[in-house]
Amino acid sequence: MIKLAAFDVDGTLRDREYLPESTRLAIRRLKDHGIIPVLCTGRSEFEMASLRQELDMDWAITCNGSHIGHQGKTVFGTPFERARVRAWLEEAERSNHALLLYGAEAMYTNRAGDPLFLQAREEIGFMEPQLLDLSVGDEALPDVYQSIIFCEELHENLYTCGQAQDYYIHRWRPWAVDLNPSGMNKAVGLRKLLEHLSIAPEEAAAFGDGLNDMELLASVGTGIAMGNAIGELKDIARHVTRTLDEDGIAYAVDTWILPR
Repeated sequence: MIKLAAFDVDGTLRDREYLPESTRLAIRRLKDHGIIPVLCTGRSEFEMASLRQELDMDWAITCNGSHIGHQGKTVFGTPFERARVRAWLEEAERSNHALLLYGAEAMYTNRAGDPLFLQAREEIGFMEPQLLDLSVGDEALPDVYQSIIFCEELHENLYTCGQAQDYYIHRWRPWAVDLNPSGMNKAVGLRKLLEHLSIAPEEAAAFGDGLNDMELLASVGTGIAMGNAIGELKDIARHVTRTLDEDGIAYAVDTWILPR
């Protein structure tokens, strides 16, 4: 019996601002059957607040597993060391790169109006980040659970310093890459939440469509790839549902999750 269902957001629950009514109703049916719905995304807790409230969800795993919140409040978090964040900010200034830093209650940037950030916002949507005061001491920097660096792959080493094993790296554009603390991914975040709730992985389902959902779907008893998912994810999923536009969430919930 499934007790929890984790949902990637972009390309799974919604496409920009489009969220099918069938998906809203499917999540309500899960809750009516005592199944806990959870957001599980590479975005930040701050960005997910309105969607979580709209769908009446309590839990959100954000920043590719580095942050877990309950009703918007941090329960578990794995932030970067502030000295590392400071080093990134200094390198970004030298190299003319923009950073997007994910905290729990806000998003931050070193460069307002950066063209690559604006392009990303146009393509997938971002909330407006706060401009960091780079003159503050390390102790005044916020807890950062994920960094997006707007740079090409040949410049990535400026931030990983040849120590790629120290990070979870997800490049989602030729000119943009996510960095999370080593050992973190969506599956790690979900496992921590499942342990907290005393739910076995076999009692969980997970939905996704992208490369950073690979570990997530492989970690649960019922991994479901969207019809619009990448081929690699479909290959490892237990089930492949319809596309987002074809009511894929509702179809999967009624076919493989809810008791008949």
